[in-house]
Amino acid sequence: MSKTLDKYGRYENRAGFRNGDLDPYIVEEDSSTGITYICYDAGANRAIRRITEVAVGDVTTTTIEIAYGAWADRATLTYQPINQDLSV
Repeated sequence: MSKTLDKYGRYENRAGFRNGDLDPYIVEEDSSTGITYICYDAGANRAIRRITEVAVGDVTTTTIEIAYGAWADRATLTYQPINQDLSV
């Protein structure tokens, strides 16, 4: 009889199964633009985070946004602030 464990070692019938922070599946960083893309699964369409860092003088501003679509289209997707609900 097989048992299913999540990445934290919890059995599927236990409280908290699959709860917790996900580990990134793909991370792409472009130091020339200051943009990092992150996704958490391998679906054809998936949620993608875009993190943009802009330095002006001594101040660096980091913006975190989210979009839904194909990984191949990540640079042209329409992103919105990370804390807004995402309709797909």
